[in-house]
Amino acid sequence: MSFLSRRFLGREETLLEEVLRNLHHLLNAKRGAASFLPGFGLSETGFRTAEEMLGQLGAEIRENIRLYEPRVEVTEIEEDYEGENGRLRLVVHCRLRHTSEPISVLIDPYTRAMAVAPQTQPEEA
Repeated sequence: MSFLSRRFLGREETLLEEVLRNLHHLLNAKRGAASFLPGFGLSETGFRTAEEMLGQLGAEIRENIRLYEPRVEVTEIEEDYEGENGRLRLVVHCRLRHTSEPISVLIDPYTRAMAVAPQTQPEEA
């Protein structure tokens, strides 16, 4: 938990809550906005094809998590299409290094909205 959260909010966070909060800040940051950390955050998608955009975002997500959230290891990044409208989103599958607890995060590549995906249990045969 960050000092500011403990001090001013008077609230203790679990390791998972803290990591998710940090991932939210990291993946919502605009790349290049902080001159002292030029690789921090994600690039604007701009006028790219969906394939180019997904390739670049996938690489930047892996790089940023490796550099700025070392408590997490990315295991897979996959494409997903949401509901009936078929809106594209990325599913970033990770695990906490300390506990091996799985985390899946949904990212809308257009709005950068992030949500935690529910964990599915493997089906028993």
